[in-house]
Amino acid sequence: NWYRPVNLEQYVQLAVSGMKLQPICAKTSDGVRKYYGKEYAEEGAVFVDITLIPELQGVELHKKELHCGATVSIADLIEALEKHASASPSFTVVAEHLKRVAAVQIRSVASWAGNIMFNREFPEFQSDISTILAAAGTVFQVQCGLSTRHLTTKELIELQGDALLLSMKIPKLPAGCVFQTFKTSQRHVFAHAIVNLGAFIAFEQDGQTVQDARIVVAGATRTLLVAHETAAQLKGCKLIQAVLDKGLNTLRAEIAENPSPSQVNTPEYLSDLAASFLYKTFLAGQPSLTPQQRSALVPFIPADARPVSSGTESFGTAGSPVSQYIPKLTSKILASGEALFPSDFGVHSALFGQLVFSTSANAQLVALDVADALKLPGVRDFVGASAIPGLNCVNAPFGGENLAEKVFFEVGDVLPCVGAPLGIMVADTWKQARLAAKSVTQKYKPVGAVVASLDDAVRLRRSTLAVPAMGGVSSGGRRTGRREYVSEVNFGPGRKGAEREISNTFKTGAQYFFYMETQAACAFPADGDGWEVVVSDQDSNFTQQCLASIMGVPMHKINVKVPRAGGAYGGKLNRQMLTASAAVVAANKLRRPVRVQNERSDDMQMITGRQPMNFNYDVTFSNSGKVDSMTMNMVCDPGWFYGDLVGDMSMAVHWADNCYKYQTFKVKVNSAPTDTPHSTSMRAPGCMQSILAAEVAMEHVAKTLNEPLEVVQERNFYKEKDVTPFGDHIGQFGYNWTVPLLWSRIQIDTNYAQRKADVHAYNGANRWTKRGIALSPVKYVMDDSFYSSGATICIYSDGTVLVSSGGSEIGQGLNTKVACCVAETLDAPLDKVIVGPRETSKIPNNTGTGGSGTSECSAQAAIVAAQKLVPRLLPYRGEKSWEDVVSAAAAKDVPLLASGWWQASSTENANQYATQGAASCEVQIDVLTGELLVRRVDVLMDIGTQLDAAVDIGQLQGGFVQAMGYLTSEELKFGTDGTQLNADTWEYKVPSTYDVPLVFNVSLQKDTPNPTRVKGSKATAEPAMCLLPSVYLAVKHAIYAARVEVGLGDAWFNLNVPLTTEAIRSAVSVPQSELLLPH
Repeated sequence: NWYRPVNLEQYVQLAVSGMKLQPICAKTSDGVRKYYGKEYAEEGAVFVDITLIPELQGVELHKKELHCGATVSIADLIEALEKHASASPSFTVVAEHLKRVAAVQIRSVASWAGNIMFNREFPEFQSDISTILAAAGTVFQVQCGLSTRHLTTKELIELQGDALLLSMKIPKLPAGCVFQTFKTSQRHVFAHAIVNLGAFIAFEQDGQTVQDARIVVAGATRTLLVAHETAAQLKGCKLIQAVLDKGLNTLRAEIAENPSPSQVNTPEYLSDLAASFLYKTFLAGQPSLTPQQRSALVPFIPADARPVSSGTESFGTAGSPVSQYIPKLTSKILASGEALFPSDFGVHSALFGQLVFSTSANAQLVALDVADALKLPGVRDFVGASAIPGLNCVNAPFGGENLAEKVFFEVGDVLPCVGAPLGIMVADTWKQARLAAKSVTQKYKPVGAVVASLDDAVRLRRSTLAVPAMGGVSSGGRRTGRREYVSEVNFGPGRKGAEREISNTFKTGAQYFFYMETQAACAFPADGDGWEVVVSDQDSNFTQQCLASIMGVPMHKINVKVPRAGGAYGGKLNRQMLTASAAVVAANKLRRPVRVQNERSDDMQMITGRQPMNFNYDVTFSNSGKVDSMTMNMVCDPGWFYGDLVGDMSMAVHWADNCYKYQTFKVKVNSAPTDTPHSTSMRAPGCMQSILAAEVAMEHVAKTLNEPLEVVQERNFYKEKDVTPFGDHIGQFGYNWTVPLLWSRIQIDTNYAQRKADVHAYNGANRWTKRGIALSPVKYVMDDSFYSSGATICIYSDGTVLVSSGGSEIGQGLNTKVACCVAETLDAPLDKVIVGPRETSKIPNNTGTGGSGTSECSAQAAIVAAQKLVPRLLPYRGEKSWEDVVSAAAAKDVPLLASGWWQASSTENANQYATQGAASCEVQIDVLTGELLVRRVDVLMDIGTQLDAAVDIGQLQGGFVQAMGYLTSEELKFGTDGTQLNADTWEYKVPSTYDVPLVFNVSLQKDTPNPTRVKGSKATAEPAMCLLPSVYLAVKHAIYAARVEVGLGDAWFNLNVPLTTEAIRSAVSVPQSELLLPH
């Protein structure tokens, strides 16, 4: 039921009627409510639109305060505060803080009052608005039944019973007071606070003695803390060191009385943040500060303090339209929302399904009760394992260990993890299906202790079978066969006596795919026992094979169709089978189309992504910095199932040398499974981490010798005619070698030496912010020999060209590259060429889309097909237009249909080529909070002759930022019971536009065509991701500068990944004794 009162009297009548009212302004809280256990409104709730009530509207500046109605949006409140900024020193501060609440779109419609009333409903909510308004001394007018009350923020949040917030009065604060607000979050914007603090300090007439004070904290405690005892410590005192020390201790004690239940951040970090904010408040209250200390008060993250990112793009061209700057051909319909994705299919014709997944790990399912769920409105059925007509196995065609993963696990099975599929609830709407899925009762019997972390798995000596040893390449020899998977490589004569030796264990975390479109599929019955399945998918052939096995039908009965996928990053190479198989099995039982799409938090609980990995390295080297031997033992966490492990771990080994020549190179990988969802290949799988580990080891060498890192890196580069441990001949057999050139050029182009000196000078002049700068190279080897791809081209009599490609468009611009290559080969206008959906009924047996090689292989298959059409059109060319040529040929019944198939060939090297590059990165950190700003990144890449400058540069930029996210803000955490603790957008933070480097320059090396591949091109996105060491090393450089000033010295230290705000703050380890005021 909905009501829309037009005055307060009408609302009061509803309030006293006994109905369960839920006031609504913009209803944006629905996006957060689910994270606090209330995804849906309470049964019987009556929604009341309060936006037309006059008493809740308007903003007015009065003599003593700013009066603001409860339905005023956050954006309008910001505008009013800035308009009247001169009236109170607090107004600008509040306005700036509000710009870090939610996002522009939400602030434009959401009311400030909704945020506070949400905090009232959920006291543990870390509300920025409650914190800063409480610190400002705001008083709220609240309607309670027939009476009106005036309450402080804390009183309002703790108020019992029904209430309607009418308005607030933000008082004008006295001139000369200190009013400060602070916020640290996992991501710069659109993220809740880890801790926020608001502080108000007013002085006596002497301008030094504290007359009044308010300190308010959220996030560090379970509920909003108005720190009365801390404020009392300040009153009557001057802001001197002794008062600060006492205040810090008191604040920590008040926090400890009601600590935060956070499982994401440690209590120590939360307390340190609050203490740091109080210290910054004291600094703001000092008559003067030294230049070094002023840096503590300079915001470098929020709002207007952070300019829009800028950058340059540089590239050469070698054809048309190939290599030109061609925006993605579907960019306009993608931007307008008109492009169709698999999740758009069946919305008006299909039933809706939602997966039921296990809620316990390493436990036997003893009962599954769906009775109550089936009674809910709109629910059609529960579909479980008994409804599967074929094999209950996701990967049955591939046999072996793959047989362990079921489509639906059953009663009696031991569930390997939280997130294993048990069945699917089908209903008339998505909401009904989801509510039903969450209403299924599961009962378990524990089998053993749950192992949820890689460290625990290593400690318990859990292990899986190692992947096969490398074959086909002899040490230092030429390629003798197709490269096989490898778990271990031994190269060189073995370790000799060395002048220096270091060893360390370096740890890297996991990463969720975070594709924009979660796993989605829609199954439509076709003739007889056939099916058309629209899937958000990277490997349609794999999906087709598996679905045929599950349904017990031949492959030709299954047509898998991919119009486009809303992102994938490896997450849809096989994980799409969870939704695709469920949709088909349910549709088969109900004989109706069924669509399935995971809700984001469910998707994260069921599917992880990149594997956590530990690296144990031992390096010997000379006093000159020349590395003699590298021994690296890698251990990864595949989750409960290791079917996807071999390829990723083989890549980790094959890429581990990066750009460096080792006389002896010994690398080995093992796995230690946990009771968590099994991980799978994610962009630059394994190798992104092993390349980072190689750079960590190189930095360890440089620091040990007190040599510049970039000098040690260059000293160990491969040279032409060197042979890698994997049989690649550097600079020979088509394997060009440009890293030394790129390394030299990026230092010159970025004025690196001068900027490094500038960073050193900045660090000497600033105590509480530090900068760092670093370089890193990449050699990203590519072996395309396992790719095979098909294409079909139809030219219609009006001149339009339809291409069917074997590759899936997953956002990487594959279809645009294919269209460019077809247009250039046919000499046809690009706007006449369209690449249609990927369908297995049109292109069978295609290799999956992944590994950064599919675009070029799909393009080459299309070129092969187009080349067959060129001679057929040649007799009709003359001076005619393209349309006239085609029309004339069609009139003569010339066959304007052709197919092409292409498989990449081998070369003398184990890998056909390497994409190469170098990056420079400059960062700045807040020493007191751990916050990070990436000030500038320069990327210089040799990608041969790019197929499309716009698409390839975009892929380089996007890949680099995705890697930055992995390195900094993205952290997957599991509880001891195997449940993912941050399986939602509330806690898991991918980079935002405010996390993109302030200056981001990308250049493509010109005139370096790849002699072995399509149109002279090379792979793009994944190689750029492996330049993330530049960011890591720059952050570490900044941390070194901070550690020196807190007495930890300049010695090497280990720094694991991710570099969250807590990790950076902990690495600096600022003791409270260092929080000093000027003398």
